[in-house]
Amino acid sequence: MINFFQRYIDSWRFNGWFVHDIFLGIIIAVGLLLLLYVLFKRPRKGVIIIIFIIYAFLGNLLMIAFGLAGRSFPINSVSPIYTDDVQKVAVQMVEGSENNGTTNGITQIISHHQIVAINLQTGEKQWAKSSSSKETLIGYFMGGLLVHHRDGENGKFSLLDIHTGNEKLSEKEFTKKHKQLIDVLENGSHNIVLLQNNLYLEGVDGKFYRFDGKKLSEDNKAEKYISTKFFVESDIPGYFASHNQPLEDYDAVREFSNNVLAEPAIQTYKNLEPAIVDVDLQQQTAIVSYRQTKRESADSIVLSYDMKNHRMMWEENIGVVNTEQKNPGVRTLENYYAIQAGDEFLLLDKDTKKEMFRYLLRWNRPAR
Repeated sequence: MINFFQRYIDSWRFNGWFVHDIFLGIIIAVGLLLLLYVLFKRPRKGVIIIIFIIYAFLGNLLMIAFGLAGRSFPINSVSPIYTDDVQKVAVQMVEGSENNGTTNGITQIISHHQIVAINLQTGEKQWAKSSSSKETLIGYFMGGLLVHHRDGENGKFSLLDIHTGNEKLSEKEFTKKHKQLIDVLENGSHNIVLLQNNLYLEGVDGKFYRFDGKKLSEDNKAEKYISTKFFVESDIPGYFASHNQPLEDYDAVREFSNNVLAEPAIQTYKNLEPAIVDVDLQQQTAIVSYRQTKRESADSIVLSYDMKNHRMMWEENIGVVNTEQKNPGVRTLENYYAIQAGDEFLLLDKDTKKEMFRYLLRWNRPAR
């Protein structure tokens, strides 16, 4: 009950989630109109009391039903964590799941999407904007955040300013400026990979291309890179956001990951769902996550394992990762580990492992 009331209280403030903010805005606007009516019409006290009782009842009912006030709203990452060149801003797309009841034994889930940018120096929200399942973040490219859009049978691109969320190039502008690319673009983003500031893709004509931000050219390497991305990120989602090298073969990553999981120190946690969430082949290290217990509400632990010396280097409790996400998403930065842990985003200092801040994705504000 404590969680319900805390969520309920927190829901009565704008938080950047579109549906919630729309209903909260409507309720506040109606309240202001009623207040103006009372001030100018001056009805009897009994009428005023009845009006505001009805308003309070209906307002609370609408916020619980449609504004998710007090209700559970688990959040899952649906993109890797991306950063600008100097790694001062982290951006990702997240999905909130609304349980809309059960019909004929089937749970009805409504998904809400949002792109959120967090200032890594202050831990505050940089910006946030509503999104949809038809949009996919491709990564930091051409000096901005590249977004793929499904538009019927066609694919489109737009480019956002990573520091403000404003469009640098709208879909229309991007199409006009890079028509040759858009003409071969598929409506799905699964055949696109961003590596070393080049976009590799399979076109609707069945050919493979490389786009350097200005010129589109045929490049058969794209076929290998797309295949590699599929197999690597099936095991380690978001791997290429941290490791911007054109791997020719995914076997090295998969073999290394399997070797880490087979280590005696990691086998200790074999019944607690250990998972590889990042590897560094050059340094021969891996980041592993597991749950403290088998309970879904158990805290998750992340640890760093050194395969050269077969030892654990550090271990940190990052809190609960909800069942929607299951495993944390990790982006290895120059000085930090950026971790998306379901409902929360946190930043760990690489040297001290000190938690720099924790950001609440449902409320779009840092934890106090």
